[in-house]
Order: sequence, then C-alpha cells, then structure tokens
Amino acid sequence: MFNNIWFQIVVFPGLIFLLVWTFFVFYFARKVLARIHKRVGPHFNGPAGSLQTVFDIFKLLTKESITPKNVDPYLFNIIPLVTPIIASLPVILIPWTPWMDNGVVLNTEYGVLGLVVLIGVEPFLLFLTGFGSNNKYSFLGGMRILAQMLSMETPFFLAALSPAILFGTMNLHDIMYANSWLSTAILLPGAIIFIIAMLGILEQPPFNIPDAEQEIVYGFYTEYSGTNYLLLKFAEFTEILIVSAAVITLFFSGYRGLFFDSFWCLFLKISILAAIMVAIRAANPRLRLDQMLKFAWSWLVPLSVLNIVWILFAKLYILGA
Repeated sequence: MFNNIWFQIVVFPGLIFLLVWTFFVFYFARKVLARIHKRVGPHFNGPAGSLQTVFDIFKLLTKESITPKNVDPYLFNIIPLVTPIIASLPVILIPWTPWMDNGVVLNTEYGVLGLVVLIGVEPFLLFLTGFGSNNKYSFLGGMRILAQMLSMETPFFLAALSPAILFGTMNLHDIMYANSWLSTAILLPGAIIFIIAMLGILEQPPFNIPDAEQEIVYGFYTEYSGTNYLLLKFAEFTEILIVSAAVITLFFSGYRGLFFDSFWCLFLKISILAAIMVAIRAANPRLRLDQMLKFAWSWLVPLSVLNIVWILFAKLYILGA
C-alpha cells in the first residue's frame, strides 16, 4: 500500500498528509504561543482549543478572493496555485517511514542537492507575488525576500553539505542510516547553522522581515485575501514541514529511534524542533534588514565555512575515513 504511487500522491506523503500537517502545525503553533502569551482563544474554543484553528481556516475559505484593479491578473492568481505545488515537491526526496521502499518515494544519489534546490525556488515565487501585486509594500516585501534568500542560502547550502561530506554521499536514506551518536556530535555545529539559516529561508521570526506588518503592512501578502491567501499559507506550512524533516534526516537520524524505526520517531523529532521554532518566535523581536544582512554575511557565512573545515578534520582524524 505505501509503495503504491497513487497512495503516495493522494494520502502519504501526499496531499492528505500535507493538509493534516498544515492543520496540526497551525494548531500547535497557536497553542504554544497562547501558553507563552496567555492568549484566550486557542485555550477555550472547543476541546483543547482545537476549534479556534477550524474557525480560522473556514474564515479564510469563506472570505472573498479579491483581485485588485492594477495588479497583473495572471501572475497574481497563478502564483498562489503554483507555490504550494513547488513547496510540496521535496516530500518525494525525504525518507518518511521504513514501510516504504528505502523509506522514500524517490531514492536518488542527489537527494541533498535536489532538496536544497527545490527549497531555494520558493523565495523566488514569493518575490513574484509581491512583483505581480503592483503595490509598493508588496514589492518591498518581495525585494526583502530576495535579499534575505541570497544572504541565508549560502550558509544553508554549506550546512546541508556537511553530512554529505562526512558520509561521502548525497543520498538522504544513506546519510540517515550512516548517522551515529558520534557523527551527530560532529555535525551539531552544522545543524545549528542550518536551523538558523532555515528560519531565514522560511521568513520565520526573528527573520520575518519580508512581511513586517509595522513597516510594510504585510509585505508580499498585502493584496491577498481569501483562498489565495490560504494557499500561500499552506505553501509556507508545507515548507516548514519539508525543511524541518530535512534537518532531522540530515543531522538527527530521521525516522530512526532508540528502540525501533518509525514515522512517529520522525514526527516526534519534528514536533520538538517546531516547539523550539515557536518559542523563538514568541520570545524574540524582529531584526531589521540591515541587522539580518550583517549577521548573515559577517557571522553565519564565515561560521559555515569553518564548519566545513571542521567536518573535513573530523572525517580524517576522528572517524578515520
């Protein structure tokens, strides 16, 4: 069943799985933020506050999707359809469960490269949402996305390469099974760099500079409403799943557990990472664009290069490879 192509497209790790994940991460993020910020709705609307998320989703679905007069109508309406599809493509590269052949839909020797490339396409599409909106705030948000992407993708890519260099393969399944407690410790600096760069790639706080409400209204989202806005948020949450699963697969042994291998081991690790991301979101103010650029180029890029040097040293003198 898990190896049937239609099951993979429609159920797992396809559309239904991504929709359930979107609902879960929306609910999970609101619950954690509600506990930190003492918000009322996510605690009391329905069992464990679950209906608050349902209300929010149906509110967006029932709102009118407005196409402003001066926008590029084709670009404005096509990008929200294309973005979730592109955001969903990397699911075929990630090992999700041992019940599938090699745990992955597409087992390739270029898994790390494909993952980084597909994740890197998403910011360009979000830039086009701002460009097609013909709105100065949306355009500024789009330009900020490009600046942030160019700054964060260098350390992101170099950090993603560190397990590939250490284990001598770009196959995600092989990297996951080659990992051990010792290699996890060796890869830990790269994992930290990857997670920080990941927050920048995903435009998550404190790097939510492209959609800064207090500065540029809502950035590239400004002109979007209703279903189009919901599709863009679906793409955002899908990308959070993909990049979080990539962190766990590359640096923390994926779906492998202490006593057994299962999708639930992967899910637990992703949930812990998601809790850390939401805690960072709740506790830290947004950086300015110049602060982000200085941090990325003055600190993150040099550290990612030093991490590659450390990985080469560890491979030769600690693992003896």
